[in-house]
Amino acid sequence: MRTESQEEGEHSAQPRSFGEINFGQAQLGDQRRTKRLVRVADALVRHPGGSLPEKLRCSGELDGLYHLMKGKTVTHETVLAAHRALTLQKIASHDGPVLVIHDTTELDFTTHESLDDAGQIGNGSRKGWLCHNSLVVCPKRREVLGLAGQILHRRATARKNESAATKREREDRESRLWLEGTQTLPSDRKIVDVCDRGADTFEFLEHESRSDRTFLIRS
Repeated sequence: MRTESQEEGEHSAQPRSFGEINFGQAQLGDQRRTKRLVRVADALVRHPGGSLPEKLRCSGELDGLYHLMKGKTVTHETVLAAHRALTLQKIASHDGPVLVIHDTTELDFTTHESLDDAGQIGNGSRKGWLCHNSLVVCPKRREVLGLAGQILHRRATARKNESAATKREREDRESRLWLEGTQTLPSDRKIVDVCDRGADTFEFLEHESRSDRTFLIRS
C-alpha cells in the first residue's frame, strides 16, 4: 500500500509541461491567472497552427483565454518576463558560444478595424506592429534556448518634409530596436549577436564594440 508521501513523490517526478517550464513563474497578480497562462501555452504548443478557436476547441478554455487577456496585469511584458528569465539562466549555464539572432518581423492586423492604435507596416498601406525578436540558439546542438527579448514597436507616421537629420534624432526611430534588443543581455564574449543589415549603423556598431560580446553584422 502506497503512503501519501510516496504518491506526492510520484506526482512531483512527472515531467513538467512546456507551459509550466516557461510561464509557471509568471507574476500576473493571481496564481489562477498563471495557471491559466500555463494551460493556454500548452494548448498552443499542441496546436500551433490555425485560429484561437481551432487551438482551444473547448469553449470554456477559449472563454478563459479571453478573460485572461482582459486582465490589467496580463501584459506583453509580464507574460514574457518569466520565459526571458529562464532563457538568461540557460545562457549563464551554457558551456560554449551561443548565438543571439536579432531580427524584426511584421505583425499584420490590417483587417482588424477595431485596433485603432496599430501603425503602418509594409509600404504604408497596411496596419500592424513591428516585432523585434532576440532568439537565443545553441549552434553546436542547433537548439533554440528561448527569447532573450521581444519588442513590439508601432511605426511612427513620417512627418512631411522631415529631413534625414531630424529622422536620426527621433527617439522612436526603428534603428534603435537593435540597441534595445540587446539590453537584457550580459557582457560575455561567448554571446554572439547576429544581425542583418538593418543593424549596420555607426550607432549600433559602437554599442556592440563596447558590449564585451562578440557580434556579426551583415553589411
